Amino acid sequence: MSNLIQRITEKTVPAGSIAAWWLGGSGFVFKTPAGVVVFLDAYLSNVCEAIWKLPRFAPTLIEPADVQADAWLSSHWHEDHLDPGSLPVVARVSPSTRFVMPPTGYARAGSWGVPVERITMMKWGDVLQIKDLKIRSVYARHDAGIPGHDSPDAMGFILESQGKKIYHTGDSEYDNKLRLLHHEKFDVATACINGVTGNMNAHEAAMLCWQLGARTVLPHHHELWGVRPHSEEATWDPEPFAETYKKLGGQGKLILPVRGQEMLF
Repeated sequence: MSNLIQRITEKTVPAGSIAAWWLGGSGFVFKTPAGVVVFLDAYLSNVCEAIWKLPRFAPTLIEPADVQADAWLSSHWHEDHLDPGSLPVVARVSPSTRFVMPPTGYARAGSWGVPVERITMMKWGDVLQIKDLKIRSVYARHDAGIPGHDSPDAMGFILESQGKKIYHTGDSEYDNKLRLLHHEKFDVATACINGVTGNMNAHEAAMLCWQLGARTVLPHHHELWGVRPHSEEATWDPEPFAETYKKLGGQGKLILPVRGQEMLF
């Protein structure tokens, strides 16, 4: 068992809080005071090296065979979010895990050996309650621009527990529909920053977080690949996110997450 899994398992989350650990890329683990453990957009294998010649940035912090979770959330079907190298293993070793994804992920996950009765399909606006955690799916606009790789039902997630509310963009371009979520009054907003294949760049992500007015903001979708896909538009470094957020006058707590380090919201 990895050190991180042990820390997650042993963590007692105070009332009115949510604990979180960033796994790199877009992957997070969240834990509520009732002990609900959720993996969100977790990429634990190295399957993208075989498919896209993209090795991992660093060894995984958690092996799929060590996962014990109440839910595994995937914002869309792309392999670094709906991981074909991890899902069948997690389905086998964690029999109580519910797999939550948009409809385009259903057949894929089912064909990899995930029991379809344990898959919950969500569309924008749907709500799922697991003990003290409410999961809502919201709009995302993720056009990767790669033939055969469209993701028309990609989504973001809002996680709510005991008065705390966290927004995860998933993969998305900047869109006015995201900015209009400011009425939600998020405690935490985390936004993708890599700027290519249908995602906001670091500056757009910073602008969105500033417009949302979240109390805490942090970037994701970096420290994912050991070889960065070449593009002049890519913004894999989180520092421009921080710089732009500050220049815009963002008042929230700014976190540049560290892989495996606990965050308590």
